[in-house]
Amino acid sequence: MIHVRSTLVMIAIALLASACSTTPSWDPRRWFSRDETPAAAPREMPGAEARLRGIGSAANGLVRVRETADLLIVQVEMAGVTTGTYRVVFHETPNCSSPNGFSAGAPWASPGARTSAAQLIPLMNVNTEGRGELVARLRGVRMGDGGMLNRSVLIYEGAAIEPVKPSVPNNVVACGVFVKATSLF
Repeated sequence: MIHVRSTLVMIAIALLASACSTTPSWDPRRWFSRDETPAAAPREMPGAEARLRGIGSAANGLVRVRETADLLIVQVEMAGVTTGTYRVVFHETPNCSSPNGFSAGAPWASPGARTSAAQLIPLMNVNTEGRGELVARLRGVRMGDGGMLNRSVLIYEGAAIEPVKPSVPNNVVACGVFVKATSLF
């Protein structure tokens, strides 16, 4: 019995001594030395935002877009429209000068997007007070070359988007051109 106790005491002392040694794995002073500092997290890309102006409607609001890790985060706040479902679509040209959204160009999705530009962002629902909010986290979608600063966004009433033609009425209710973000979200 005494022999077992002394053996256990010697094992405990050996373990304690090895734990108190100055090897890099046990010495907390060396856990984050210059050579062993953990790599910094990937930097978030600067975001972009587009102020919405109504097209044939009183629509107003803001669309924000930001890249982080492998996500594209899209936040939409809109007011001044009727109750219902709305489709948010990025477009290839940063121009909202036409009265029906035609100047915004064709719908756009970054290379590698798994869905079409028209289906990229989930539908947004607007409540009875004419307000709608949407936050979408799109995995694997990037802002693309030049970021969103070379793009615009159109808001379509309903789930489908009608082709935008010059001087022809359509279901576009708002347009916005992306600029460098001035606010965080």
